[in-house]
Amino acid sequence: MKNIVLVLMLIPYAYFSQEKTLQDLRRSYCIKDCNKFQIEQNWIKQNNPPPLPKVGVYPKLKRIFNIQFNDRMKLYPFNKYDSIYVVNPVYVKNVNEPRNYIDEKYHNVKRLLSKTERDRLSDILFNHYYLNSFGAVTSFHEDIGCDCIQFEYPKIIFLFKKNGKFEKYMAFPDNGLNRYNFSNDEWNYIDWSMEKENLILKMFKKDILPDENCKGKVYTPPPSPNK
Repeated sequence: MKNIVLVLMLIPYAYFSQEKTLQDLRRSYCIKDCNKFQIEQNWIKQNNPPPLPKVGVYPKLKRIFNIQFNDRMKLYPFNKYDSIYVVNPVYVKNVNEPRNYIDEKYHNVKRLLSKTERDRLSDILFNHYYLNSFGAVTSFHEDIGCDCIQFEYPKIIFLFKKNGKFEKYMAFPDNGLNRYNFSNDEWNYIDWSMEKENLILKMFKKDILPDENCKGKVYTPPPSPNK
């Protein structure tokens, strides 16, 4: 019982430690717009209302840090999971959100991320920052076109494996559906944004299935034998 209590006490500390580590690294490896970044962080830390957006100043995702690969691999989720896989989905008919994308029935083609891809992915997450975002409104992805099942599914799924078992998934575009099974704290430390999502989709464009003019194959699960 004492061991369980100790573990529960350490969980908040672990997340606080990651937040502090990331902020320390960003301050140490900031290469541009450092004063603006620090001012925005002070607003967040002090929980002050942000100033109104300035005329002609627009939110922009920029690479303003140069945290090295080895340091990025010490940050969540890269420090916890042995490997990360990228998957494009099988379109399963008549299955509403939320879906458990760890389930094999949603996996079409699955492959392991290379070291180079882990480098590029972590660079987008931790070296890019959304400047001037205070007071700005960002929207979710919204596909406009024919009403087909492809638009009901994400284009990419990330699977996170530890000790031979997939434990976490992240499926996107999100479309406001919270397509992941991370806790709120875990999700916050991934430092995700729609703008970063766009970069990641471009990075993995070869893994995205073509829309095929709404003619993609649809899988209908067999009826349950218990019915």
